[in-house]
Amino acid sequence: MNLNSDLILTHPLWDRAETELIDTKHIFARLVDIFVIACAIGIQSDKTITEFEQSNQARTIGRNTISNLANQDLRDLMDFMLQNAVLTSKTINLSNDDRIRLAFDPEYSLPKLSPAAFLIGFANYGISEIFNKIDSSENINNIVLVNELNNYFSSLELKNFDEIFNGITLEELNA
Repeated sequence: MNLNSDLILTHPLWDRAETELIDTKHIFARLVDIFVIACAIGIQSDKTITEFEQSNQARTIGRNTISNLANQDLRDLMDFMLQNAVLTSKTINLSNDDRIRLAFDPEYSLPKLSPAAFLIGFANYGISEIFNKIDSSENINNIVLVNELNNYFSSLELKNFDEIFNGITLEELNA
């Protein structure tokens, strides 16, 4: 399964993200940068938003932005995120065989699963979480906004650390 289409962002928060985090605040350089972070938040939480009142003006991240050779690192990151989500997400009901084939066979696809729509669902959840955690009023300055974003991202970083290592013992490490 390949991500080979434009990412059409119709959730109204993408309008806000482009206006408040790129155009006037200059926190992020491009919309795709916000998309990647929002998508990672959605994948980590294993939550998507697919039903909402759509914006009048969709934002688009063109497939050329992702597949451009100058952005190979972005392409690799998006492919990794898609593989990770396909393999681990409980938001889709697939057999393990389908998950593995979708993740690692670029020619394999399922008609009911669009790679772009799948990732956009996670990103929609992530962007809503970002705006839930920051005070994005028009009077907020860059320093406060960056601090709020930093605090939010830091809280995500070690969220499951104790849970992951809680059951590991030295005997298991030496085995």
